[in-house]
Amino acid sequence: MNLEKIEELLDAGEFAKALAAIKKARTAREARPLYLEAEALRGLGLFAKAITAFSAARKAARGDKELLLESFLGEARCHRALGNEKKALAAAKEALRLSKHQDFYRVDAELEWALALRLVGRLSEAAALLEKLHKGYRKAGDHSGAAFSLWALGGLYRLQGRYAEGIAAFEESLKAANKDKDEAAAGYALFGLGGILRVAGFMGRALDCYVRARRLFAKTDDAFAKAYAECGTANVLRQLGRLQEAFAGYERAHKLYSALADWADLGFVEWGMGEIRRKNGDFAAALKNYRKAAELFRGRSEPRGEALTLLSLSQLYYLMGQTSKAEAQHALAMKHIRSHGLHTHLETFT
Repeated sequence: MNLEKIEELLDAGEFAKALAAIKKARTAREARPLYLEAEALRGLGLFAKAITAFSAARKAARGDKELLLESFLGEARCHRALGNEKKALAAAKEALRLSKHQDFYRVDAELEWALALRLVGRLSEAAALLEKLHKGYRKAGDHSGAAFSLWALGGLYRLQGRYAEGIAAFEESLKAANKDKDEAAAGYALFGLGGILRVAGFMGRALDCYVRARRLFAKTDDAFAKAYAECGTANVLRQLGRLQEAFAGYERAHKLYSALADWADLGFVEWGMGEIRRKNGDFAAALKNYRKAAELFRGRSEPRGEALTLLSLSQLYYLMGQTSKAEAQHALAMKHIRSHGLHTHLETFT
């Protein structure tokens, strides 16, 4: 098996071809091929399967500290994408520990540690580290690294309700990605920008971001990005009152996220479908969507998703004439929101 050829396919974003080449040529459970298989699965958005492959690569590494570190980084990225906060934190911590003896990987390990901190809500620690890393990327002229760190900061600022700073971070991320001609990084910067513009009330600009991002990922193997585009676009269409189009988009996103076993993001789809059904007066169906969303968010490090669901349930119970239940649900939502330092109850355009 020509591993260099497979690595070239991965670098080019040809994840399906890389996976096929690995499966066709592999004759033994060797560490490096397993790692490359995991990277191909991660590129396809199949995070749960990728975690299994990274774990197998790690076990087969047999003293190869570089491969061990790379595998922990891969596991951390996948657990983070799926909202598995404890496992993401543990894998990132191991990668950070190993990187102390391997300078080449130290920045990557610090970046993943910062993202794990963001995931578990340690926002001030994450922000300080991400800002430090961003300065380092800029000083080194690493546009791709700068784009990623700015994307991470933009999402963090959004969680803190710092919309102006978040918008600026995502716009700078997009500029940095374009300087490096990194279409994947540009696409994710557009996703971030579209999301924060949407909750800030700039619907036209938000929709334009999702349309541009969808175009960038249309011909790629990134199923996760395609699902993200469907869900994000549906969110904007829902807020614009184009409910039928939005629901169709959520249905497409539902199929994609289900195929990827991405339950945390599927929770947002269920919540969005519930919002449309509530607005259409189909309270029983909306209640099913909200309950499913709550189940999907539970234990997956999505405090904002949980907050949105609790708030929506309180509104639905009130519409159904269950005032005391609605009040209790709203009080629970506010307790949850304040315990996580969120501002979800103040989001007008959500």
